Amino acid sequence: MDYREAAKKAAKNFFENEKQFHLGVIPTEQPNPKTRTLSSTIAKDTEAGVRMILSADESIPEVVRRAFKTPEFQKFVDDVKKAIDNRKTVLFSSVGASGRMAITLDAMWRYFWTSLIQKLPEKKQLFMEISEVSNSFTTGGDRALVHSVENFEDYLTFGREQVREAGLGPGDVLVGLAECGLSASINGSVLEAEERGCTTYYFYTNPEDILCKYVDRARLSFERENITKVNLFVGNMAVAGSTRMQSATVQLLAVGAAMEVAGWRWLKENLNEDELKVIGQGALELEEYTYEFERLIKELSTGEAVKGLAKAVEYETNTYNQKGLITYCTHDYLLDILTDTTERQPTFTLPPFRKFDDHESPVSWAYIKDPLYPNKVAWQHVFRRPIKGLDWTAEDYKRLGAAEDIINNPPKISTEEVFKYNIGYEDDPSRYMRHPAHLVCLDINGSANEDVMNWFNTNVKKFDGGVVIRMGDISDKKLYENEIHIPVKLPRTITDLMTHVMVKIAFNLLSTATMAKMGRIWGNWMIQVLPTNKKLIDRSTRIIANLANIPYEQALEEFFYSYLTRKKDEVYKESYVVETLRRLGFDPAKSLDE
Repeated sequence: MDYREAAKKAAKNFFENEKQFHLGVIPTEQPNPKTRTLSSTIAKDTEAGVRMILSADESIPEVVRRAFKTPEFQKFVDDVKKAIDNRKTVLFSSVGASGRMAITLDAMWRYFWTSLIQKLPEKKQLFMEISEVSNSFTTGGDRALVHSVENFEDYLTFGREQVREAGLGPGDVLVGLAECGLSASINGSVLEAEERGCTTYYFYTNPEDILCKYVDRARLSFERENITKVNLFVGNMAVAGSTRMQSATVQLLAVGAAMEVAGWRWLKENLNEDELKVIGQGALELEEYTYEFERLIKELSTGEAVKGLAKAVEYETNTYNQKGLITYCTHDYLLDILTDTTERQPTFTLPPFRKFDDHESPVSWAYIKDPLYPNKVAWQHVFRRPIKGLDWTAEDYKRLGAAEDIINNPPKISTEEVFKYNIGYEDDPSRYMRHPAHLVCLDINGSANEDVMNWFNTNVKKFDGGVVIRMGDISDKKLYENEIHIPVKLPRTITDLMTHVMVKIAFNLLSTATMAKMGRIWGNWMIQVLPTNKKLIDRSTRIIANLANIPYEQALEEFFYSYLTRKKDEVYKESYVVETLRRLGFDPAKSLDE
């Protein structure tokens, strides 16, 4: 094969026929001025780098405050409350990072209402019914929590089909969670829900005028008058294009607050004073969530907390620099940590989680274990609902207008596929056979109870070492000889929203700062991005064009040349971006100061 000629042809096709994926005009794809020198800053001073990343979150509170005051958001809270009253469904639909966040919102809701049964057992049936009010799906089904099902987001029909399978109708609420509206599957779910008479919402995190001008798919949803739109434009990401960070965080804060407020209103209307005292926690006023967020960022950026975050970053950096592995263990926050660890793979060209019966693929740098439950039970614990894989057949894909390669080779994304990733307490030698291997126990607001610590103390002996990272409200009792403290005072509310926000921010920061310290980010560009879809091909190309100072079309050709000449077993050697930049004479290892 003439690879250079093939690269020219592929570049020409992408440049001329994939305009929808040319996203350089989208703010969330552009570099953030606050973090422009991230890579060189964190190389010299970890704490300074941590504070720089956190500075990108400072715009979130004001954005959310403005949204809270809009009639659209007030209506959203009212509609959630109405769904609770009438035992209808509030379904979150999204893809990628926002899809995982949608599952988190759903699980938070379900956990709170089912936990009330222990406090007020006589109301078991009632609380079970309300726990079922919330629901969620991500494009590609629940297996996408572990590993994205690439290119599924490009089909309106797939989103429509998942709504049909959910059986939504009048009185139900569909909440589409989007970044720039490019994912056709989210738009498909929103359109299908609106056509079925559902109360339909579309949350997005980029300016509407830019999206309507440049993103045809988003325009489909914006043009529907019966779809209520809520803008949460929060500016540039800490790392250009890394929407798993501020974009997903602002949605978690805003939508999570609405769910708590609506749930608390229902409780106050339907329980007596003594019953409310038994529950012992309520919700904040909407605006208070923004002030608590400001306080959270301030606390994480100063004192013992920022020192703890920096220490955690250096611990992981040192482990990975020695080709080592990190395995987290937590029970209560399994989903939160699982979300961050799986999102590292496409962002930084890292090996994904591998199935328990796969002994050939490289192991993931980071993994997670539930110290209390066996694998299948642990997965049920993650979702807190029946796991929903997709069992679509070749005929289904044909009916939905899928590409021939999907029809001929339907992806394995059924429920059983989820269970092939062993996150339970069962022994997994692959996590400690490579050295150094470290076991990291997470104690969040005292979540590392005696049973968790017993499992940790037993299993850490198999590893080369371990640490307990303690976050939030930290007791004086020492849990282990090696501890990292990240103390933060948080309000405890019905779904414990602010704790989940803290964990998300802290672990997004931990993984991002670690990669930056390892040189896998240059400036604030994710130079190690793995281009698993067209959106990421565009991002890779723009990074090459910016850093090599060449036109976009030329950068496309150079990208495709690297892509086409790469051997399949060398995917995780280094990114196509880095390989291309080296060939063009730009050294990604050099400092910004050089």
